[in-house]
Formats: sequence, C-alpha cells, structure tokens
Amino acid sequence: MKLAINYSHPLNDLLAVDQVHIDLFKCPAWPDLVTKARKTRPVYVHFPLKVGGGRGEVIDTETKQPVNWDKIESLLAQTKTPFVNVHLMQSAAEFPHIPHESADPAHADMLVEAFLRDLEVVIRRFGRDMVIAENVPYALGRYLPLSLAPDVISRVVAEAGCGFLLDLSHAQLAAHYLGMDARRYINALPVQHTREIHVTGIHRLTGHWVELVKDAGIQASILQPYIGSLMDHLPMTAADWAFLDWSLQQIKQGVWQEPWVISFEYGGIGGFWEVVTTPDVLQTQVPRLYRMVHESTILFDKHAIIEPSIKG
Repeated sequence: MKLAINYSHPLNDLLAVDQVHIDLFKCPAWPDLVTKARKTRPVYVHFPLKVGGGRGEVIDTETKQPVNWDKIESLLAQTKTPFVNVHLMQSAAEFPHIPHESADPAHADMLVEAFLRDLEVVIRRFGRDMVIAENVPYALGRYLPLSLAPDVISRVVAEAGCGFLLDLSHAQLAAHYLGMDARRYINALPVQHTREIHVTGIHRLTGHWVELVKDAGIQASILQPYIGSLMDHLPMTAADWAFLDWSLQQIKQGVWQEPWVISFEYGGIGGFWEVVTTPDVLQTQVPRLYRMVHESTILFDKHAIIEPSIKG
C-alpha cells in the first residue's frame, strides 16, 4: 500500500525541505496543479465524476456538464493514475417519483439500474478492471437514502463488475445520519472489491472551525447549512486514529482486500479547505500515517471489515 495525501501548499512546502514523507499526492483533475505537484512528488488524480442519473451519461461535478473524456485521458496518461473513479450519487431531484424515505425494493431496483446505465459508459471506455465506484455520505439529505443502502451499492459493484473505492468517513457519516449501526452498514458494503481507501478526521462543525472561517474572511453563509453537523476532511482525532489502527489490522488479518493506496483527504486548495490546512497538523499527523500504512502493507490480496465509531 502507498500513502497519498491531498495536495496543499503547506504540504508541498514541507516535502520540499524533507520535513515529512509521503508516497504521492492525491490531486483534483486540475492540469496546472498536477503539473506543479509533480515537481515535488508523483501524483494520482481523483476525478470529479458522478454517475446515477440514469441517462447513460457521466457528469463532471465541477462543471455540472457531461464529462470531457479527452481531459480525463490526458491526465491518466500524464500521471499513470491506475483507476478512473466515479461517485455513486443520486439526488431526490433526479428521481421525483421516488419518495425521499422510500425503502421499496422496486425503487431500489430502479436506482441500481440507473447507476448501471451510467457506469456502463465508463466501463465501455476503460474496461471494468480500471473503474472504481465510491460511496458517498448522506450530506444533509442531498442524496436519496435508498441510494446509500449497502445492498444497493453492493449490487451495483457486483453487477457492473467494477472495483470499489471505500471512503471510510463517507460510510461512517452515511450510517450515522441514516440511524444505522456503522459496523453493520460497512460490513455490508462490497469491501471484498476494495481497490482504494480514503480516510479523514471527522469533527462537528462548531466553535473553533466556525471562528476560523470568520477570521479568514470567508462568508459564513457558505457553511451555514453545515454548522453543527459532522464534517470530514479535517485533522485526525483520537477516535479517528483508533479507527484507522483497527482498520489496518483487518487488512493485515486478511478480512479485506488490500487497496493500492490509502489517501488522507485532509485539507486541500481553495476556500475553507485551504484555511484549515496547517503545517503543524501535517508535521504531526503525516509521519504517523506514513508509519502506520507502511507497517501494514502486505504482498497479496486481503479482505477487511471496518468498525467505525462516531461520537458527538
């Protein structure tokens, strides 16, 4: 396994003077940033691709338009990114005929079919072995709860024949907001097909974080809907470290398939994410992550089950 971390200016500066060590950057699909980051470390790209509308198309979540495949293929070739990731996202607005709280198996079938119709576009272009589907969080009701159900996600991955990008924080947040036991939720996901894992710290957006936004001059209205809610992409807490340690043990014990990379999605570029990304956090947390990931690396396929814990 390799350790990747979201590209940020503080991280790039620390790497340039050998203050921390990572294997590669995780970068958004921004060609200029990829070019800059590659001067310091190897890069892989995380693409802003959405499937689930059921129209047989893939949407770029940054442009809100059908994806520019030439751009994707150029970045793949430039960075040798091993997978094309897509996000399994279905909003209530896309399926107005499905009640928001529906658990109807017939509606689940519709959602699976919609996911598969869009996924087939990516699979035809790159092949099943190169496509990985990522689970998403509940995001304050933005997505249909039924689309986050473990059996729906598992059916999509199994029937598409693609890989699974397991975002541990997304899974914990989805289980939390859906009122489900997180262990059972994640155990039911297609962890036997895991190709990549994302991990972050999870905090409740109150106090310190809100003040940080105000001090930076960022409009509080941007984050207003999220204030008081749990948010990921933040520094690791004691509970997050314990959870990651447990998760890595599951990989070593052969319960989960070992991913090619574990990515720490702390901070990043622009707005709130740039404000919360500090050298102190990176200098403290990156060495610990690097050691934990590399001590857990194995040389053959494994399978794992994770046991998250969210409090507060």
